[in-house]
Amino acid sequence: MRFGTRRSIRFSLSPAAIDIEPGDVIAFDDGALGDAPAGNFIVGRIEDEAVRSIEARAFVPSSGGGPSPQQRSVDPPRTPSDGFSPIVHLMDLPQYEAGEAASFARGAVFARPWRTALLSSSATTEGYQARARLDQPAQTGVLVETLAAGVLGRFDAARTITLDLHFGGLSSADRLAVLNGQNRMAVLAANGVWEIIGFRVAEEIAGGRWRLFELLRGLNGTTDAMMAGAAAGAPLVVMNGALKPLGLSVDEAGRTINWIVEAGGQTTGRVGPFAFAGGLRAETPVAPVHLRARRLESGGIRITWTRCARRDADHWLDGDIALDEPVERYRLEILDGGTVRRAVDVSEPVFDYLPGSQIADFGATRTALSVRVRQKGQKVALGVAAQAVLNL
Repeated sequence: MRFGTRRSIRFSLSPAAIDIEPGDVIAFDDGALGDAPAGNFIVGRIEDEAVRSIEARAFVPSSGGGPSPQQRSVDPPRTPSDGFSPIVHLMDLPQYEAGEAASFARGAVFARPWRTALLSSSATTEGYQARARLDQPAQTGVLVETLAAGVLGRFDAARTITLDLHFGGLSSADRLAVLNGQNRMAVLAANGVWEIIGFRVAEEIAGGRWRLFELLRGLNGTTDAMMAGAAAGAPLVVMNGALKPLGLSVDEAGRTINWIVEAGGQTTGRVGPFAFAGGLRAETPVAPVHLRARRLESGGIRITWTRCARRDADHWLDGDIALDEPVERYRLEILDGGTVRRAVDVSEPVFDYLPGSQIADFGATRTALSVRVRQKGQKVALGVAAQAVLNL
């Protein structure tokens, strides 16, 4: 097959037009797209936002009998269905962009064929009230392979993610764009927390199957999810404008509420109820970093760490980052395997473990310490833990 490259077109479709995929061929008559020429065009790139922005280029199939591009057959989740049987994810997400904390309880819905989805809630199992309208299908999928823990704070070139998308595609981005928030996805980890992951390179290795390279793991304070890992088959959601806030009030954060999803328009269909409590992850203090210990002349051990914040923490300005909480407080635990030998609350990121305390806890002074530190919060009592074995 040969492809002509002299003509290309760009156009937009409704978000409901999810059957169009990269590699599909679309035929246009004269005048169908204004001044665009008639002919066959192969879809090369799709960007899913408020509309589906499509780039396609003209091609002429050869007469040699080779196969032409066509609509691909795909896995069962992509198969059209006359019923309303959506994939629904109610997600308690960290604060990954500007907004009120309760707004990070979000909904993601995918259905084929796509229909506008209405999310409604009730404290019981009746009297549901509409809360959110989803006009775009979410890019949902599943992991093909187990996702193990990775590294934090830098691009991970040693590990990859292989996944199946239920519709749409992914694209690569340069490092600066990824560092600035492009190419984000959420993966449901084994501990029930959504890990936020960035990726620089996306490569389609089969129809609907993608492999991601150069990963940024445990973003937005989801280090606990990263450390927990995720099993093959774990759900994932590409983070874009299709994720919508559920409209929780501040008082509803953390409360278990029943939710249903209904098909909009003239069709009928309803799934649920789903019990869901959200709005707390965005209030959860993130784990401290840089746990260190050094021996003092007195024989004591000084343990230090660095505070992290949920908001306005990734800037290059001089000075300390702002506090997320009204006051700065930490819970520090000295561990012996799984046993807590000593727990103390402190108001600054430092603690002196005196020789007498070491002897009382362990019978002798220590040459290594296993410690766990969590920041204390107002809405969530104890934040994500940082844990390390510190050698002296």
